[in-house]
Amino acid sequence: MSFVHPYADPVVVAGQGTLGLELLADAPDLSDVVASIGGGGMIGGVAVAVHTLRPNARIWGVEPEGANVMQQALAAGKVLPPIVPTSRITTLAPPAVSELTLQLAQEHLSDLLTFSDANAFKELDWLLDQAHVLVEPAAAICLSAVRKLRERFMPDGHVVIILCGAGITREEYTMMREAV
Repeated sequence: MSFVHPYADPVVVAGQGTLGLELLADAPDLSDVVASIGGGGMIGGVAVAVHTLRPNARIWGVEPEGANVMQQALAAGKVLPPIVPTSRITTLAPPAVSELTLQLAQEHLSDLLTFSDANAFKELDWLLDQAHVLVEPAAAICLSAVRKLRERFMPDGHVVIILCGAGITREEYTMMREAV
């Protein structure tokens, strides 16, 4: 058996980059992509693919406050020792980023925003109430970024938000929501 790292393996990152190609196939004139960051592999792969074909597109990252390992690494300019994440958004709570994903973030991110877990669940509730979809909290947190970045988007821009499918059951959601 071989260990394949979930976000620090170049082949995994390249595979995740195919999402960027799919985004461009559906929205060739996209101007902005907003995506959550865990270890940074998905957003790194997406950013490389998008910037290869649309170099002026902006890539915005989002992390929960209790697991802002990419923000900390970007501020330090290096990969930092692992932390113990406090975020309840476990799919966005790796203990550290990798050299590869930090480099991709440094090269491709327009900005990185952080929000509280409570904010993510507020957005998840909005998505449930307004769009009738259950996404994972890691994806819902992107709506907070879009609301905050609204003034920075171009009037004729095309903003794409990556909203991942629900990685939780309704029961898990209820328990997580009650804890926030």
